[in-house]
Amino acid sequence: MFRIITEGTGFREHVLLKDGLGVLLRPATPEDVPLVKDLLGRVSRESLQMRFMATISEVPHEMVVEMCSGDFTQRGCLLAIAAEEENERVIGLGDYVGYGDGRTAEVSFLVDDSYQGRGIGTLILERLAGIAAAFGYVEFEAEVLWENRAMINVFRSSGFDLHQGADSGVIHVEFPVDAPRALRERGEIRERIATANSLMPLLRPRTVAVVGASRETSSIGNMIFRHILHARFEGTVYPVNNHAESVHGVRAYPSLQDLPEPVDLVVVAVPAKAVAGVTESAAAAGAKGLVIVSAGFAETGPEGAQRQQQLVELVRRRGIRLVGPNCLGIINTDPEVHLNASLAPELPPCGRVGFFSHSGGLGLVILEHAAARGIGFSSFVSAGNRADVSGNDILQYWEEDPNTDMALLYLETFGNPRKFARIARRFAHRKPILCVKSARSAAGQVAASGRTRGTFGSELEVEALFRQAGIIRAETLDEMFDVAVLLTHQPLPRGNRVAIVCNSRGVATLFADASEAQGLEISGPGILDLGPLATPEAYEGAVKMALENEEVDSLLVSFVCVGERAGEPIARAIHRGYVEAEKNIGFPKPTLLCFMGLQGALRPVPADRGDSSAYVFPSYLFPESAPKALGKAVRYAAFRRRKAGMLAWYEGTDAAAARAEAKAALEDAGQSDGLVWVQGERARTILASFGIPVAGFEKEDPSITLTVRPDPYFGPLIELFVPGTRPVIRITPLTDQDIEETVAAAGIRDGEDVAELLGRISQLIEEVPWLAALRATLRAPLDGSTSTCSVVHEDVRIGLSPAGFSAAGSGP
Repeated sequence: MFRIITEGTGFREHVLLKDGLGVLLRPATPEDVPLVKDLLGRVSRESLQMRFMATISEVPHEMVVEMCSGDFTQRGCLLAIAAEEENERVIGLGDYVGYGDGRTAEVSFLVDDSYQGRGIGTLILERLAGIAAAFGYVEFEAEVLWENRAMINVFRSSGFDLHQGADSGVIHVEFPVDAPRALRERGEIRERIATANSLMPLLRPRTVAVVGASRETSSIGNMIFRHILHARFEGTVYPVNNHAESVHGVRAYPSLQDLPEPVDLVVVAVPAKAVAGVTESAAAAGAKGLVIVSAGFAETGPEGAQRQQQLVELVRRRGIRLVGPNCLGIINTDPEVHLNASLAPELPPCGRVGFFSHSGGLGLVILEHAAARGIGFSSFVSAGNRADVSGNDILQYWEEDPNTDMALLYLETFGNPRKFARIARRFAHRKPILCVKSARSAAGQVAASGRTRGTFGSELEVEALFRQAGIIRAETLDEMFDVAVLLTHQPLPRGNRVAIVCNSRGVATLFADASEAQGLEISGPGILDLGPLATPEAYEGAVKMALENEEVDSLLVSFVCVGERAGEPIARAIHRGYVEAEKNIGFPKPTLLCFMGLQGALRPVPADRGDSSAYVFPSYLFPESAPKALGKAVRYAAFRRRKAGMLAWYEGTDAAAARAEAKAALEDAGQSDGLVWVQGERARTILASFGIPVAGFEKEDPSITLTVRPDPYFGPLIELFVPGTRPVIRITPLTDQDIEETVAAAGIRDGEDVAELLGRISQLIEEVPWLAALRATLRAPLDGSTSTCSVVHEDVRIGLSPAGFSAAGSGP
């Protein structure tokens, strides 16, 4: 993903190529001259000709030294280091040289022939542009030979706004280094595909080895190996044990190097101090996925945290994706995989729900209980310490996974909420995300802090994140199951209008009260009370009539058993009415049941029509639960009907001028660990660079308080406060949908000017990375008048952070 990179020569980033291979990007230093010369000596003469625009057999030593000596002020070089190698090896580089005007630089690239076509050039270009922008450059130029189609394609597919011409077999390319919206969108696509591919060895392995699979049946390694066998894994599984000839009748091997073939996934169940050695062996054996169930890492204190950090550096250096440590394993129920590399004794029922859990033990209990409620799973990942693979990674895998239709998350903390919001927002427009966020109280945070990392987040921040991303939040685990069984087996409602069919006035009253509390409207035939002795025929007719009514979007049906009357005939009658109504109107409508005493998924008749979920109904123990679940589904469906928000982005801004002003302010302030506050003319200049109007203040003008405040995990937060209303908080960057909802929530009528100002502030935050805080009074119309919204000059203060803002962590 493109961003303005303020770290300069301190920049380091592990990235994924589109095939899932891990690569380290970092600046070149004089110590890298031998590595760069090695690359130059490996590549073909054709590649050298494309890079240096001439036929050469060897690059002069002085040129290599110069290439590796820049600090990005006038020139700089970014290296791509292969992650699968034990020793560092440069597989690509990109460098720029300024023209001396501080605005334009010439850029060029070189990629190892064996790595070309895998996206290295694009990733280097994005980061090199981000670094150059932070140093004041506004434009890159490149000279490319006509026959260098690969490099031309890199430029064209990057998302940068290109201007090109041709002369004497050479293409001249110019493009601004600022990031248009298209660049960010294309970067998201590349990131998603690369992440999904990198997790394939974990969730769809062909060969698995369990290190620590002993003959002792109570050991963790033995249990996981036994569970893999019991689930009838479709690939090959090997026990690794240097003290046994076989485990559960399968030949054991003393080490990973002794296996007869390379392995995709290695499950590690050995003492913490032995994990690093096993990881090195796994890399040598060709493994690209690692599940570490061993404890003794960051959850145990400073020594364990250091051990975990060394483990992360090791797996990233060797190009391995890691789940854990201190996790309870992973599961994939796909019939083509059948992997149960976890402590769950049974493979859960196959379904279309992906489940990611911060708590391993609770996650296994949820798997078991969900199965009893009629919920099937596509895959399960126990997070453990989230040293590498995070919830953000898993969401991107599920986004590409055709077997997953819904994501179920149990979260205690957030690692990178801004990234989570970006990914979840995109995901939720295609598939629902249902989340239980625990550790909401001070006591809960203390309980969770001993075994997890990240930020808990205040309720206002968490609520803003979930609202912006379209996440369905369940307050309790029981509520999570209630909503999950509805979304699994019924279609999304087309509106909030609901009818009620029942045989008890008391249940009808509870249905109605709960429906109104959830924003549901009793409509169509309203409440159909069939009486305590209602027959199956009465239920069938009432269900059919209610569902066929154009003013009904969903149906709530209850049955209270009176005397010895059984519920099965009533359930079959409801099914018949449902099927007939669907035939007549051409589409199904959500139908929720309350059969007192029956909870979960109810299939009234055998699945002789196939496995269509339209013939399975969610049933709830008590009347209040059904409308509550339906209300959440209605709000999510409304989110889905809205178009996906577009990042607020405006043309005609001068981000380079704003960055120059911000850097000058920081330089004038000297060394400072805190915020440097800017006001007066300098603040006015920064705002004006983004087209944000600044004016004086008249006493009769209505005012709005706009605050941008820094959060170490959620990033810069925008808070809008209109007197007489509650503050509205949103996580940046804002989309047009976020802005529209923010203005509406603040009670501002006809707030187009306020909306545009919010959008420009959001863009300012993204393009001037040193901006961490802002305090301003807005002169704005609140009653739909035509006066223009502007920032009050006397009240605006901008807080700049010398280090720039950087969201910590990798994901939930």
